[in-house]
Amino acid sequence: MKERKMLPKKGSKLPMWPGFLGDREVLAVTVANLLKKEHGDSHRAIKELMRQTGASERTAKHWLSGQHAPEVMFFLRLVVSSPVVRAFVLGIIEGPASEETFSLNDRFIRVATKEAYTTGEAAISTLAVNTRRNDPNRVPENDPKDDPEPLTFNQRQQWFLERISAGDRFGAKEIVLNWHVSLKTARRDISALLHSKLLEYIGSRRKGRYRKTSLR
Repeated sequence: MKERKMLPKKGSKLPMWPGFLGDREVLAVTVANLLKKEHGDSHRAIKELMRQTGASERTAKHWLSGQHAPEVMFFLRLVVSSPVVRAFVLGIIEGPASEETFSLNDRFIRVATKEAYTTGEAAISTLAVNTRRNDPNRVPENDPKDDPEPLTFNQRQQWFLERISAGDRFGAKEIVLNWHVSLKTARRDISALLHSKLLEYIGSRRKGRYRKTSLR
């Protein structure tokens, strides 16, 4: 009878992954920062994460502290229940590192990481605006919840507002050229600014331009 060859108990170690999020610690810290942006880091945030995912209190604390990232099952539950984590995943999909035409070097990995992270941040402002809008056509007056101060915007959006304030006739294409992101992401950035009433579009669709609004 032919003797079977047994596999070694310890296989050879795989080389380091050269693509996006090659380190577990990077993912853990990134997810922790996104969760803090959405929930804060209080005990109430821990309770909310437990409710969203069914995780234990200890596990939720580990996520917020960046001690380790959520396991696959819990991460998928966060993708379903958290708009910020969901936007982060979409940012990874749309990032340059996911395209085969780009080489997997540090430069594009950093760009993709930044893109995914800022996409998650942008979702916070968009979510806050959408949940406060009672009238789909007009922002209600005398609504104390319509205070723009709590809203946070990513670096691209802040840069775009500065250029518009300076009188530049910029649009989504300028964001693409200067920040190396997809056109879809650039339009989403501008859409969040429009919904927050910090920006408005005046003129015709073809020859119009964006203008910064004065907040009351």
